Amino acid sequence: MAEIELNTKIYKRDNLDIHFSISGKKILNGILHYKLKSQNNEEIYLSEFAVNDRFITESKHCEKSKNTVSRLFSKIIKNGYTIGKPNDK
Repeated sequence: MAEIELNTKIYKRDNLDIHFSISGKKILNGILHYKLKSQNNEEIYLSEFAVNDRFITESKHCEKSKNTVSRLFSKIIKNGYTIGKPNDK
């Protein structure tokens, strides 16, 4: 796993509207922990494993397609979603 640099923005994988910035690093019990600063300036420490599991970096976020909702909707349609009332034929 690559170490994330200071002042890098990271986004929650499950909600890309929530982002944090890496404001510090510290080794605790032999594990690298990142100090995350939230949008409202609250700070927490998370291990590098938790950060890599739950967050993506700004560069990966920018690489990601902007139409994630469209892809989700196309999967729903592909699986047989139909418009209208269930009793309509």
